[in-house]
Amino acid sequence: MLKPFHLSTVVPDLRQAENFYQTVLGCETGRDRETWIDVNFFGHQLTLHQQSDLMPAVAIDHFGPVLGKHEWLALIDNCTTNALDFVLPPVIRQQGTPSEQGKFIIQDTAGNLLEFKYYLEAAS
Repeated sequence: MLKPFHLSTVVPDLRQAENFYQTVLGCETGRDRETWIDVNFFGHQLTLHQQSDLMPAVAIDHFGPVLGKHEWLALIDNCTTNALDFVLPPVIRQQGTPSEQGKFIIQDTAGNLLEFKYYLEAAS
């Protein structure tokens, strides 16, 4: 079963990028927090962040899969067993609610940021 993929990147003009993805590519947008938006990129999650002095591209560019919760927890165990440092330690938000979600960030051997997420509501 193919799992959705997540890519987060910085754009110089958030609203121009939103227009491109909606109008040209026909993608729907999801969450909109003024400085970032989620785009349904053909079944995958693309998060676009407005570039700023506080948000340079290298500070936010990352990618990774959206997993099921059990896979996500097993991967945390594997990272811990292999003494991997977490750039962002595992965190679960809104635990026990239908909106429960978790994420953590690690680096690969080349320094690329990899984010692993799960959404409880996506499992249903």
